[in-house]
Amino acid sequence: MRSGKRQEKTCLQACQAQKEGSRKGEKEEIMKQRKTAGNPPDQPILHLAGGMRTDAAAKIILRQQFEILQAMEAGTMAGLDPECLHDFRVAVRRMRSALGQIRGIFPQRKLNRFRSGFAWLGEVTGPARDMDVYLLRYADYADRLPLMAQSDLEPLRTYLQNHQSREQAGVVKALKSHRYRQLLGAWEGFLDESVPVNTVLPNAMRPVLTVAGEQIARAYRRVIKQGQAIRRSSPPADLHQLRKSCKKLRYLLEFFQGFYPPKKIDRLIKALKSLQDNLGLFQDLEVHGNALRQFGNQMVEEQQVLPATLMAMGMLAADLQQQQRQVRKAFRETFAEFQRARQRQLFEELFPVRERLSRPSQSAEPVADSFPGQG
Repeated sequence: MRSGKRQEKTCLQACQAQKEGSRKGEKEEIMKQRKTAGNPPDQPILHLAGGMRTDAAAKIILRQQFEILQAMEAGTMAGLDPECLHDFRVAVRRMRSALGQIRGIFPQRKLNRFRSGFAWLGEVTGPARDMDVYLLRYADYADRLPLMAQSDLEPLRTYLQNHQSREQAGVVKALKSHRYRQLLGAWEGFLDESVPVNTVLPNAMRPVLTVAGEQIARAYRRVIKQGQAIRRSSPPADLHQLRKSCKKLRYLLEFFQGFYPPKKIDRLIKALKSLQDNLGLFQDLEVHGNALRQFGNQMVEEQQVLPATLMAMGMLAADLQQQQRQVRKAFRETFAEFQRARQRQLFEELFPVRERLSRPSQSAEPVADSFPGQG
């Protein structure tokens, strides 16, 4: 449990490189120290006692995520390694997910402030992360164009770099704000509070192993139900909603994986990750294609673009749309693999459900394999 403190120390040490050497040296040092601290998405497995009260266990889970957030704060503000901001945001999402899914353990009046505060934190750091992703993908996207058009795309890189700098400044301002410090202080105080000896909250005093199994089973049923409802005519928003449900299930599985046989739980997480990869790529292509159009309009307004650049951006947008069609087609097979009989049996073995899950119908309309209207 002290791994977060070690991460915080090494990340802070790395960020002292800002006062030494070149900017290139700073970035290399932060990346080296971050690797030494451990990549937060590969979370240390928590080995909780199954009979522990759920409210006490939840505070341990939340404390782990809070320590990761603290460890990534300095690197996020330095802005030299985009993965620091990414891991910072993942910690925020995991805390929000835990508060939203493990219900009936803490008073709602206490949680409302933190829910709104963490939602704000996600909002103010989102645009900078978006720009980071666009820049990380830029080389791959440029390679998708004919060689003669790749140089025409270069003004887009400059545009992204300029806007990334502005958004990063916004992140720094937010993390230096009184609101942020007040939020973190109150949150740490909440985590430090002992759980009450007695409470009327329905799940607070129940064994965490029981509550965890119920919540995971519920989240799994939601994923299966939403996935089976996807059809050729389903809009991209439906796949995005499924993606969010998959994230919630993934977080629960990782929070509580210490309760279950490693080989079995790893197999379920691996199957879920394959589905998430497909849905994540689909969403990225949807967002990036739309963003290219918006960027083009903004670059015209800012008088930063030539006709050749707009043409190159249009070619790239069309290419991304074509790739998105292929990813959408692959969804059918990916989801079928996720819900295949042996995976479902393993879920039901580890997380018994009160109601039987519906089986895939052989006569049902095939799961979406094309865009609406483009079948």
